[in-house]
Amino acid sequence: MYCTETEVIIIGGGPVGLIIALELDRQGINCLLVNNQLQTAVHPKANAINSRSMEHFRRHGIASKIRSSGLPSDYPTDVTYVTRLTGYELARLSMPSSSEAVKQAKHSNSIYDCSEPPHRCSQIYLEKILYDEVLNRKRIDVRFGHEFEEFNEINGGVTAKIRDLSANTKYNVSAKYLIGADGGRSKVRRQLGIEYEGEGGVLRRMMGGAMQATFFYAERNDQWLKLKESWQYWIITSDLRALLMSVDGRNKFVLLTRIPDSNKANTIDDKDLISRAAGVPVKSKILLRQQWTAGHALIATSYGSNKVWLAGDSAHLFTPTGGLGMNTGIDDGVNLAWKLAAVINGWGGPNLLQSYEKDRRPIGIRNLSFATEFAESIGSFGVSSKIEEDSEAGKVERDKLGYHLINHGQREFLIPGIVLGARYDNSSIIWQDKSLPVPDEPYSYISTARPGSRAPHVWLKDGSAICDHFGTGFTLLKFNSVKSIDRLFFAANKSGVPIKLFDCNENNLKSHYGADLTLVGPDGHVVWRGNKIPNECNSLIDRIRGV
Repeated sequence: MYCTETEVIIIGGGPVGLIIALELDRQGINCLLVNNQLQTAVHPKANAINSRSMEHFRRHGIASKIRSSGLPSDYPTDVTYVTRLTGYELARLSMPSSSEAVKQAKHSNSIYDCSEPPHRCSQIYLEKILYDEVLNRKRIDVRFGHEFEEFNEINGGVTAKIRDLSANTKYNVSAKYLIGADGGRSKVRRQLGIEYEGEGGVLRRMMGGAMQATFFYAERNDQWLKLKESWQYWIITSDLRALLMSVDGRNKFVLLTRIPDSNKANTIDDKDLISRAAGVPVKSKILLRQQWTAGHALIATSYGSNKVWLAGDSAHLFTPTGGLGMNTGIDDGVNLAWKLAAVINGWGGPNLLQSYEKDRRPIGIRNLSFATEFAESIGSFGVSSKIEEDSEAGKVERDKLGYHLINHGQREFLIPGIVLGARYDNSSIIWQDKSLPVPDEPYSYISTARPGSRAPHVWLKDGSAICDHFGTGFTLLKFNSVKSIDRLFFAANKSGVPIKLFDCNENNLKSHYGADLTLVGPDGHVVWRGNKIPNECNSLIDRIRGV
């Protein structure tokens, strides 16, 4: 066996592992990315990138590239509920196309008060963009087709045993830290002896129990899909629950269906399922099928310790309602990466890494609760056998169900508070002020610079967003002529803490932040604010660096 060395080993090359690698590279940290697959995702999987994730991608200069993938810029992102694809429309939640969403954001006319509105892009496209980006970063050693076997914590670090699958040879890699971003069946989590807690595989009529995802090609035409273009079509009848999603806005789709009898899963006729959802025969080409289990609301009892940490699905498993699984994992990765980098670079204190779980696990629990609520709402109601009847009784049933569905759709898909309102109120590395926390309201986002919150978005006169000026370390936002800020920089420099000054005197900026000075962390969350530098300057610096 041959041995190599790096600073951080990342196990798992999905979106979470890839963003961690990019974040570490941005912080000047060398890392090794190990993935047991030879290529990025070939099945659509996740298909909703929320605003917070897009903000993270913006920081790496790839948000526009991602926005040019997935659904075309002029394609509606509506969610439509139907009896069949050729049947009755029960309800429709209209949402803007990507280009319209960007225009709304630019004019501050969006429910998502941010620089990057959400985007509908399949994981097959997202992973490829992230993968190409990590290949261009000099500090990232990418090894797809290599399988992690086990790790050992020795000599103040960690050594991983890895198998090169093509050569069938093993080798060791030594590092300072190891991250398990290797999914729900995480080998890293299992070796740590950490279990999930919560509910798994809860049975529902939809989004609960055994599920199948069929990725297929079909020429779009009015014979089987005469409805107005939508991102999602939910098929709801008394004998079938399914979800059809447009992957490319043209001829590629994925159909999610509940498998009533998991023992007969291998006998399912995919083409017949597609035709049943349409209500007419559909000429289709099956590209790939994948069976999985929905109904999870699971979270790891610990997010790791010492030299080994968990992020993404290895730390929590979601049912996909609300699109919170991958996006929560991306936020995990950003939080963990800067803290690892701080410790490796010598300025992070002994409590900094412990703050990762204190910050992120409550958010995992919060988001799991929301996702479960959405799954119950869409998956647990019954449907009358009259729903497809061309009769007054059928119309009554359709109107009644449509009312429920439009209310559900608004709750599942219009969730700016969940997406942008995650905050670290009880974090050990923020310097809290005396202001009261704003309500954690899932369906509306209340912008606040209270420490622990995401720094409020503001467009500047030059067309940039204020977040475009945040540095790789901490950023001190200065909105007025405040004197004696040098003391903060002196204290930071003494401890090696990187702080950048952004001096901006544009009108009304202070009103967004509630103070003349605001200190923003590397992940874009506020760690302190005030109208003058506190007398306890050294204590403030020690707090934010985890001492």
